[in-house]
Parts: sequence; C-alpha cells; structure tokens
Amino acid sequence: MSSQTSQSARLQVARINRRGQRIRVDARGLVKLGWFRKQEVEVRDVSPGGARLALPEGVLLPDEFELRIPQFKHPRQCVKRWECGLEIGVEFLLA
Repeated sequence: MSSQTSQSARLQVARINRRGQRIRVDARGLVKLGWFRKQEVEVRDVSPGGARLALPEGVLLPDEFELRIPQFKHPRQCVKRWECGLEIGVEFLLA
C-alpha cells in the first residue's frame, strides 16, 4: 500500500470517527508560537470539537498551540490530531 493510499485511508477513518458536523468557514486564523511570534493560517472548516487548517509552505506547528479565529470570542487551545500535506486537523481542548 502506498503512503498516499494509507494517508487517504486514515483520513476516511477520521471522517467516520468525527464527533460533530464541520462547517466551512474559509477564514484567517492566528497561531500563537511563544510570547512574540504568531503564524497566520487558513481555517478551512470548524466543528464544535476542532478545525481543519491549511498551513503556508514550510511552516511546522507544535503538537499543542493557541489558535485565534476572528469569529470566536476567545482563543482556543488546540492539539494536532492529523496532518496531510499542508493541512492539519486539530482538536479544541477544554479550558
């Protein structure tokens, strides 16, 4: 099985195991990387429990980080759950 096929299979399983319906938003988000560094990301869609983000080429994010989305009143603590190319899936952690 090729790595692309196995990635596709993992994404299919992730879609089946998803807890909430995702809503397409296509918004800009900011990831806080330490005290003074931020990285802009594209928020493709969100659900009550997480989001799918698109990263610029060459950007790597830590396993846990704070995400600010303009539509949300407060920033969300996130944990990275999957990666596929320039997209990642994150789960929102409870505050």
